[in-house]
Amino acid sequence: MDHTTIHPLCASQAHQIDLHLWRGAPQNLDETRPIQILVNHGYVVGFCPNRLQPAWSAYRVAYADKDVDYDRPLTYYDDMRLDSAHRIGRKTFGKLGDIQLNVGHMTPNEVINRQFGRLAQMETFLMSNMSPQYGSLNSGVWLKLETAIREIEDEDGKDHVWAIVGPVFGDDPVLISRGQGKYLPVPESYFCIIVDPHSYPYDTPSRVHIDCFNIPQDAPRDSFPENYPATLAELEAATNLKFFASWARELPVGLALQADSPSESRLMQVLQQKRVEAEAEKPEVEKALLEAKTIDELIEAL
Repeated sequence: MDHTTIHPLCASQAHQIDLHLWRGAPQNLDETRPIQILVNHGYVVGFCPNRLQPAWSAYRVAYADKDVDYDRPLTYYDDMRLDSAHRIGRKTFGKLGDIQLNVGHMTPNEVINRQFGRLAQMETFLMSNMSPQYGSLNSGVWLKLETAIREIEDEDGKDHVWAIVGPVFGDDPVLISRGQGKYLPVPESYFCIIVDPHSYPYDTPSRVHIDCFNIPQDAPRDSFPENYPATLAELEAATNLKFFASWARELPVGLALQADSPSESRLMQVLQQKRVEAEAEKPEVEKALLEAKTIDELIEAL
């Protein structure tokens, strides 16, 4: 049974949900943690009131030769559609011991900005789209993944790619206080599922590539997204969500083995190219670190 509902204030926008998702919204199999769907101009969120953050957030990505590029907003926003008991305020997440916690966008600001404009971009700064993410992950491997997704180019005969991302929690997550008796659990990792269509019509698994990742909060900054592959079945077990439920299936063998075999998706092509570029830059950086005698010399060398 699916324990998901559309938020009452989004009922009139229900027809837009499938525009951002391949094969419909994930089903929520956890009866103890209901999910409410919030519809925004450029993306859609499955918000979990129990955890005060998204269970998932979904968007589509289209490459554009020309796009808008508004400045990043300076503030976050409480989502006033939510009941006051489920709003966590606009302040940042602070620290967990010595670990900096960033206000981690699930649907990223920049890709929505470029496709849908200023209002849609500002909606990515709603706190209903945020999760407490280690700063080293937010500006490290996760950023590499978001950047690669954004740089996927459309090709003849191929449509946009779909993305679903969200947190994964351990059995006993650390809680951070938001005041007024509200506590936010800190995830142990974040998942990402990318659906890349390759043959029209894009309505069956055989006509798309599906790449899955499960990236831990403490992933080293210099590691790469492809170091953290997952299968769809593993992500479903970790999240209590069922993805692409409208496709009747026992998981196809080819898809189940995807984490162990190279993907032909456009995302993996971009990631591989970026890894080659990063490896090529490494000797230059190491040389600069060895030769620079002052901070100014290091900055100039880099």
